[in-house]
Amino acid sequence: MAKKIGDARKYVVSHQNLEFTWRNSELLRGELIEAVAELKSRTGGDIAVSGSVSVVRQLLAAGLIDELHLLVHPVVLNKGDRLFGAGERIPLRLLSATAFESGVVHLVYGPDATPPSGGYAQAREHLPQ
Repeated sequence: MAKKIGDARKYVVSHQNLEFTWRNSELLRGELIEAVAELKSRTGGDIAVSGSVSVVRQLLAAGLIDELHLLVHPVVLNKGDRLFGAGERIPLRLLSATAFESGVVHLVYGPDATPPSGGYAQAREHLPQ
């Protein structure tokens, strides 16, 4: 696994001019949305984003994310950055859901051209009393 990660091309998003010691790493140049759109237009496999809520938010809003993988852990911290902003509406379609013995749930969403109807009140009708 370490070799696969080391061999993979890695682009780092930052406003700082950084130097990298990890092989196959480089700074993503230019505006984020344009740079990622250009990367997506190339052939050569998937692009994964790890560790940046602000980058994922921008890519979601620009329609540049084909699949959103979320790992939901059974821990409530009540702090940290939210992935979705207040009032923000990004229609997503559930592609798969896998629950693990640890209680962690892996959810995979894709874009959905037709947002679901209803809301929390309608979903609440299906919860056990």
